[in-house]
Amino acid sequence: MMKLPFEAQEDPVDDDELKQLEETAGQTLPVLYKALLKYSNGGEWSLDISPYLFHMFNVDTVIGNLTGTDFTEVFPNCLPIGGDGMSEYIALLYETDDEDEEPKVVAIDAMEESASAIYLVSPSLSDFVSHIGKE
Repeated sequence: MMKLPFEAQEDPVDDDELKQLEETAGQTLPVLYKALLKYSNGGEWSLDISPYLFHMFNVDTVIGNLTGTDFTEVFPNCLPIGGDGMSEYIALLYETDDEDEEPKVVAIDAMEESASAIYLVSPSLSDFVSHIGKE
């Protein structure tokens, strides 16, 4: 299990849940994102960057957003991994099909359905994780 500088708040996912999420998403998930879910399957932590709060979705919520909403149609290169506790998704943005390239982390205004609803939060998932649990 990965040791992170913030406390786990939920039980970790198991490999079957991760496999189901990857199948639903239609892609291999970043190693670091899978490690986060194996550390805590959801939770809420402060961030020292905007949007200042990260409410990480559990696997069931991510799958629900992928299958029960038009999220993937409106934002086809994004995987919703959480929110800001209000009206924004926090998502991984895939700009290439290269599995070795780390996705960017973006915020998406849930009230708007266009590319202008997206803004950069962090240039990489590893950079984003370094801001979790800090104020």
